[in-house]
Amino acid sequence: MARDFTPIPNAALILGLAGLIPFWGAVLMLVISTSQGRSPATEMWLFTIYSGLIATFLGGVRWGESIASNATLGLRALGLSIAPSLVALLAVFIHWSGQPVIAWSLLALCFGALLIWDRRSVERRDLPVWYGRLRLVLTTGVVLAHLAISLGYLVLAR
Repeated sequence: MARDFTPIPNAALILGLAGLIPFWGAVLMLVISTSQGRSPATEMWLFTIYSGLIATFLGGVRWGESIASNATLGLRALGLSIAPSLVALLAVFIHWSGQPVIAWSLLALCFGALLIWDRRSVERRDLPVWYGRLRLVLTTGVVLAHLAISLGYLVLAR
């Protein structure tokens, strides 16, 4: 099978990369807050909430892909597409219970699972090849941000 080198559309790339800014901004603000002796609680909450929103957005992509494909819509496909929203809600409750690193780990795993799901959809040609490449770049940035804020919290904020 020939490789598809269709470029990632500029708008998708720019908006996707811009979507990384709140993740890394929260990490930076955690470092700044702790270096100034302030609590980074707000930055940590914003990170969790934004991460959950993005996971929910990606679940919406899955919902849309399920609807747009010619596959029979079933409870499994549509039910799984709402799972990221439920994971996000669970992560908020876990963070609220005082365990933000567990919440961020759960969200990072969710993003990893969504990447695998999206890459399989690309292989089936249910999603464009460029989307798989974009998701790989963005998921790498997102998961690394989750690792960075977790380490920042454990090292600086405790």
